[in-house]
Amino acid sequence: MSQLVGDRERDRATTELQRHYREGRLTTDELAQRLEAALRARSGSQLRSALRDLPAWRWTETGTLRSPVRLLRNAALVVAATAMWVFVSAGLLIAFIAWLVANGPGLAGLVVFPLVWLAVTWLLWNGSRRLRSRP
Repeated sequence: MSQLVGDRERDRATTELQRHYREGRLTTDELAQRLEAALRARSGSQLRSALRDLPAWRWTETGTLRSPVRLLRNAALVVAATAMWVFVSAGLLIAFIAWLVANGPGLAGLVVFPLVWLAVTWLLWNGSRRLRSRP
C-alpha cells in the first residue's frame, strides 16, 4: 500500500507543476488536469502519477536550495559557535578544577559546574541553529 500524503505534499506537487508550466513543459489543459489530480491525491502513487513524465521532480520545498553566500555564512557561524563553546568549556573546566583545589570535592561543585556547562552548551547550540535557519 502506498503512503498517504497530506496538504504539505500536495502543495509541493502543485508548486512543482506550476514551475513546469512556467518553464513550458505543460500546456494550460495539462496543468489543469494535473493540478486537479494532485489536489485530489490521497497516496504517494496518486501524487506521483500527477507528476509523471516531468524531469527532475524532487520532494523538496521551494526555497530550500541555499546560495553559496548563505552556505559560507552558516559555516562561519558554526565555526564561531564552536570556538566560543571550546573557549567557554575550557574556562569552566579551569574554574571547576580551581574550585576543587580550593574547596575540595563537594556536591555543589559536582552539580553546579556540569549544569552551567550544559546550559551554556544548549544556549550556543540553540542560538547558532536559529541564526543558521535565517534566510
